[in-house]
Amino acid sequence: MAVSDDVRATLVDAAQKMIEAGWQVDEVDCPPMRPAADVNARLWMAEMEHSAHDMVADEGDADAVFVYQQMRADAGEIDVDCLMKTLQLRATLVREWVVFHRTYPVLICPVSGELPFAQQLDVSSEAAIQRVYEAQLPQRALPTMGLPALAVATGKVGTIPVGVQLVAGRFREDILLAAGADIERAGSVPGVANPV
Repeated sequence: MAVSDDVRATLVDAAQKMIEAGWQVDEVDCPPMRPAADVNARLWMAEMEHSAHDMVADEGDADAVFVYQQMRADAGEIDVDCLMKTLQLRATLVREWVVFHRTYPVLICPVSGELPFAQQLDVSSEAAIQRVYEAQLPQRALPTMGLPALAVATGKVGTIPVGVQLVAGRFREDILLAAGADIERAGSVPGVANPV
């Protein structure tokens, strides 16, 4: 996953804050996120096709229809065989994350590979939604495994708020809150955003 220089600097800053708070921080590869995002896309679409396809069509909201079509293309054709293989892959990925979190109780990763996007970018074109999908790979991947995550504000790049996402093992929200509190304590408190 590509990560902008600003996002990378934010990750390094958060890691340094954790080190200063007494955490041991190692730069390691986590289990793969892309297969988890693919699993999530197929499960989302299987559910949407079953429960919300007609609603999207009936409402006729151009942006919703566009996003639905893009999600459908991203997920590919879903039949019973595909769904069963998807569930099997999910079980494999969950096991990989369980093993990872036995050694590394918390992961620092980007919320997004890019700084916040302009409003409505995702519905402006097929290329734009693919850019957003790619940048937000962690947001699409992590829910698949039922992992708790916490976004922590760390400061600003110019006037744009930035932060990191912390990910812990299943049912270990206590670790997330402790790590998040240490990063927050060492950083700046974000201000309230004024709408443009």
